[in-house]
Amino acid sequence: MKKYICLLFLIFILNINLFSQNDIKSLERKLSNSSVTGNEKVDVLNELAEKYKSISAEKIVEYGKRALELSKKIDYKKGEAKSLSNIGSGYTYLSNYDKALEYYLKYLRINEEMGDKNSIALSFNYIGNVHCKMSNYDRALGYFLKSLKINEEMGNKQGISVSVNYIGTVYWYLNDYDKALEYYLKSLEINEEIGDKKSIVYSLNNIGIIYHKLKNYNKALEYYLRSLKLYEEIGNKNGVASLLNNISVIYKDSVKYDKALEYNLKSLKIFEEIGNKNGIAISLKNTGEIYLKLKKYKKALLYLEQGLKLAKEIGTKDLIKDCYETFAELYSVKANYQKSLEYYKLYSKAKDSIFTKESSEKVAEMQTKYETEKKERKIEVLQKDNDIKKLEIIHQINFRNYLIVISGLILILILVIYSRYRTKKKANEILFEKNSQILKQKNQLSQTLNQLRETQKTLVDISHRTGMAEIASSILHNVGNVLNSVKVSSQILKEKIEGSRINNLQKSLDLIKQHKTDLTDYITSDDKGKMLPDYLIKVGRALKDEQNACINELSNLYNGINHIEGIISVQQNYAGVSGIKERISLVQIMNDIIKMYQDSFNKYKIKVNKNYKEVTPILTEKAKLMQVLVNILKNAKESLEIKKDENRVITINIFEDKGKECQIIEIIDNGIGIEKENLDKIFSYGFTTKKNSKGFGLHTSALAMEDIKGEMLAYSDGKDKGVKFSVLVTEI
Repeated sequence: MKKYICLLFLIFILNINLFSQNDIKSLERKLSNSSVTGNEKVDVLNELAEKYKSISAEKIVEYGKRALELSKKIDYKKGEAKSLSNIGSGYTYLSNYDKALEYYLKYLRINEEMGDKNSIALSFNYIGNVHCKMSNYDRALGYFLKSLKINEEMGNKQGISVSVNYIGTVYWYLNDYDKALEYYLKSLEINEEIGDKKSIVYSLNNIGIIYHKLKNYNKALEYYLRSLKLYEEIGNKNGVASLLNNISVIYKDSVKYDKALEYNLKSLKIFEEIGNKNGIAISLKNTGEIYLKLKKYKKALLYLEQGLKLAKEIGTKDLIKDCYETFAELYSVKANYQKSLEYYKLYSKAKDSIFTKESSEKVAEMQTKYETEKKERKIEVLQKDNDIKKLEIIHQINFRNYLIVISGLILILILVIYSRYRTKKKANEILFEKNSQILKQKNQLSQTLNQLRETQKTLVDISHRTGMAEIASSILHNVGNVLNSVKVSSQILKEKIEGSRINNLQKSLDLIKQHKTDLTDYITSDDKGKMLPDYLIKVGRALKDEQNACINELSNLYNGINHIEGIISVQQNYAGVSGIKERISLVQIMNDIIKMYQDSFNKYKIKVNKNYKEVTPILTEKAKLMQVLVNILKNAKESLEIKKDENRVITINIFEDKGKECQIIEIIDNGIGIEKENLDKIFSYGFTTKKNSKGFGLHTSALAMEDIKGEMLAYSDGKDKGVKFSVLVTEI
């Protein structure tokens, strides 16, 4: 019966491969078609990389790199992003985690440039998964939580499920099984709700693992078998191999070693076929453990050595730790306690390096056990010698006394050893307590740092809203002034039209109509008729004057409306979302801000001198730079408004500093200045010398410049000596 089951399993795997190979051949034929070029060719290459995910990791990398090269050549950003993702996936399967991280970080950056939130969340999960495989659990959890936050903001249930599943894995590796099970069950619930079969299979597998860790073998096997069935349905060889491995461990822990060995060797074979080094290393280690249970020590040692070598090669700390532990058990069973102790120390060190809190008591215990047993063996030898001598010289009292002295010395030695053991144990307890305190302080510092980051983010958001509010206020103020001019022009037009002499012209035309048949006699003979030509001339001149006045007012009205459109255009141009990078002209952005404040400059007779050098457009965040410059120009305007004399001047310099590799905007006013004792405080949160001011304008402007990799500096010679602000803008 067992042979038939194996045969059916192999037939199933072959069918899966056959379907995959058919898809691959179809895509390769399409790729060889000369008409398939550009974006379409990139998509075919990436699709081929996807098809090889359950077959060959090397092929994933090969096709991914071909797609990446072509994407860059034709500037196809979406294809480039997909290529980077596939290459990262290939290197993950190959357990080349440094390379995987390199490509996944590039994938994250290009998604951020495109503003693709869904792919950004996916990037965080990929990066976190690699860190998890490298046993960097704190980093992994950080990336998974970032992904979860984005998916929750978008309401992406599938993304939420994936992030929750990954978080459960972190808690699993940290041995917090109850927490891990909570997250895995939550992930399964979401996947079943949305009917995502591929994600359901991962959740079932992970839940099985946790029940296994909790020693609930029946539950674990139930979930493993459900997961295995789905993996077989979707044709995922890597998943099938992993489940066979997990089932093997269940049988091993249930003391069914032959069954365990059968499943584990199947798993090893599939992992070797697809080139999954991490899976191969795990299967080798598990095979060694099973042979250890079967007391086949040579085979156990062979498989364990291969597993440890591969685990070190791919840098999987958790697997290295498990190999050390199994080696310690193997040598302990073989009574090679020195070798066992060496491996147990390596196991303990590896365990500590991946953030476990377990003390080194086991190492001390094994050290004591080794030394005690060594002394006991010496005592046994001495005792046998004494027995022989007692038989030979049973009547010699002096030798008996000698034995008593030796026994006393041995007792003293044992007491000394025991005392040293107690002292060392106490020292270890103190060391563990200190380590716990350090870890607690580290967690507190981490929480404080996170709170500071959240506070900074809030300040930046407030700054952005404040800057946009200031722009809107200036827009409304200027639009209001122009609307007053439009209203005056409209009123004058109304009065001109109402008082027009067009009615008098109509009366004259009615007289001409009445004397149409005798018009010549009427104009030459009748007294009223003689006055008509002169009257028409006067009316014509009056209408011409009225026309000129109306044209003038219409021109004012047209200019006012154009002015309003210009002001609104400025607002629309800079009402962007914070975080978007684009190439902008510093000259253009500065002129637009001056246009916003032009009405106030005219009102307070503020002269603006522009000294602009020719600079090229620079890549930065337009919205953040805009709010910084608005804040500085607003402060300059307010400083000049309260100045006593009418010599009010703002000088704006724009130039490039090649030495510092940046472009610089200098805004200089001859206003009330800054007192020297306040110059170092102006960028501090809450500091202000103005009434009704909250004191975070310049502080948040400085934070905004820091966010866009720039710098903001202030200079003043003191009260009434004016201020110079320098804004250094760097390419980002």
